[in-house]
Amino acid sequence: MRVARIFVLALAFSSVAHANTPLGLDRARYQHALTALNEARYDRFRQLYGELSGYIVRPYLRYHYLMDRMRHDRPQAVAAFLARYPNLPVTPKLRRAWLKFLARHHEDKRFLAFYVPALDSDVALHCDDLAALSRAGQDVAAAVQAVWLTGQSLPHSCRGVTARWLKGGGASQARLWARTKLAMAASNAVLVKRLRPALSPTHALWADRWLALAAHPARVLAHLDYPLTSKRARHIVRQAVVSLGYRSPTLAMTLWQRLRREQPVLGEDNNYVLRGLGLIAAADHLPAALPWLTAAVPFKGDGRLARWRVRAALRERAWGDVLMFLGALPRDTQRRQEWQYWRARALAATGHARAAHAIFVKLAGHFGYYGFLAADRLDQPYHIPNVPLTEPAGLLRAVDRLPDIRMAHELFRLHQHREARDLWFQALHGLSEDQIEAAGLLASRWGWRDCAILTVAGTAAKHALGIRFPLLYRSLIEADAGRNKIDPAWVYGIIRQESAFILDARSDVGALGLMQLMPQTGFITAREIHLPITGDRDLIDATNNVDVGTHYLADVLLRARGEEPVATAAYNAGPAAAISWLPIRRPLPADIWIETIPYRQTRGYVKNVLAFTAIYDYLLNGRQDALAARMTIIPPAVELAADGS
Repeated sequence: MRVARIFVLALAFSSVAHANTPLGLDRARYQHALTALNEARYDRFRQLYGELSGYIVRPYLRYHYLMDRMRHDRPQAVAAFLARYPNLPVTPKLRRAWLKFLARHHEDKRFLAFYVPALDSDVALHCDDLAALSRAGQDVAAAVQAVWLTGQSLPHSCRGVTARWLKGGGASQARLWARTKLAMAASNAVLVKRLRPALSPTHALWADRWLALAAHPARVLAHLDYPLTSKRARHIVRQAVVSLGYRSPTLAMTLWQRLRREQPVLGEDNNYVLRGLGLIAAADHLPAALPWLTAAVPFKGDGRLARWRVRAALRERAWGDVLMFLGALPRDTQRRQEWQYWRARALAATGHARAAHAIFVKLAGHFGYYGFLAADRLDQPYHIPNVPLTEPAGLLRAVDRLPDIRMAHELFRLHQHREARDLWFQALHGLSEDQIEAAGLLASRWGWRDCAILTVAGTAAKHALGIRFPLLYRSLIEADAGRNKIDPAWVYGIIRQESAFILDARSDVGALGLMQLMPQTGFITAREIHLPITGDRDLIDATNNVDVGTHYLADVLLRARGEEPVATAAYNAGPAAAISWLPIRRPLPADIWIETIPYRQTRGYVKNVLAFTAIYDYLLNGRQDALAARMTIIPPAVELAADGS
């Protein structure tokens, strides 16, 4: 039975081995000071803080203290910190918290002294600034109008100043209608409803018509009782047709074609609808997507339409159309590896084997997803050079002495990982590529693997596989993968993409740990394998996270009937989404299926995971043809359903 380590204990005792050195004593004092602050023992905190006068990361203790004691400490203390440490990554956080505190307490003089539009640019703080200026007697009407005139709902802090402006007659009918139109364009029905009572009868009528179309588009479009001769009418109707397309593209197109027959004036709006419904149908993998997108006339710079034309043709395996649409892409876009690969695939499918072979040969010399796919087409090994990164000792010492690098390293030693990473990547700005590579090598030697990976990735040292693709937690990963009957190289590929081995990784949506498990999924899966997990800390623990993550990954693979590309997509976007993207009528080659995943983030995710899996298969087993066996034919959804998955 394995349980998570307690983070507080890890902090308290991590410096014990070096406590007899001055630096070790400072680290221990720092950690004890944080503990005292968390326990509200402020006298003890101040004592320890005073003993750390020469410690390089002492400003971070001051930051934590000021954030905790903002309402009790002197205003000059915050001002002094902001002035003394303007470039620390935590300074903007303190600045924002301080401004919010001042605004809440109507300390207008101090707020106005601190507020700088270039630094404090979000709308909420801008409204706090306008409110303070208004209370100081300044005319802010023009600025309030600029903030108010948006199709988005405003933050709570804007309500007071905008309410006073409205009460003073700031919003004319023209302005009210202008904002209503912006809200309509943003599909913000809540705001339209809020604005509607103040509109003139004529404008209110159009707001009501738009709201009816937004709420019941199919019913209203089928029984329109007003002419569409005005531009206003045509715009709200065409928007409603495309909005209906998210529920049923075919029904939306049927209603649109009927409306066009009845009211020919809609002809000039046809391109808008063809493009909108075509893109929706392409994301839904409907056969109608290809003719709709083919008929749409792209506007200048419409990259989304240009790319999805190619993908819609790929999904239908209309190779002639693929070549035609590839030729319509901008020249620089055509030169990208992904579109070169698909040109070669289309040329091969249309009988131009020699031209296809030449492109595949060129692509196969590249390190990455499309290079590996091209090598598979040629039945040759992958281009996976492994060049260890070496830098002169003098350069390493020079980079190690840079103040921000030293401070970031010390924060890492203190387990302040998030703050350490923020400072580390700020420190890289302005460094030469040689210095950045040296920094990556230093981070790797310190055991700071996630920062080493991300630092080196953007440099010419991309073939330093020992740094970019470390074999961390190997015994744990291989044991769990073996127990769950999945490939450890694939598990490594997932971890490398999900967290880059950031042990304490937390995503914006709450995913945790090396394998970025959502808490609910993690807790349910932990119960299935009888693992006693009671909270997020347990789930972040590397051993628990890999135990749970590999079991869940195996379950996802089982649902996908052993198809790793589908299971990889399901791990990222959820099983329901991945299953909905499966072909319906006939099997589909895996490379086409991946290229036509509608979510850009998931599409890139699957490509990266498969490329990383191939690299880890090489590092673990010496294989250089890993993708050929993983990317076979994706069966139709009905076959998966018949199998009971």
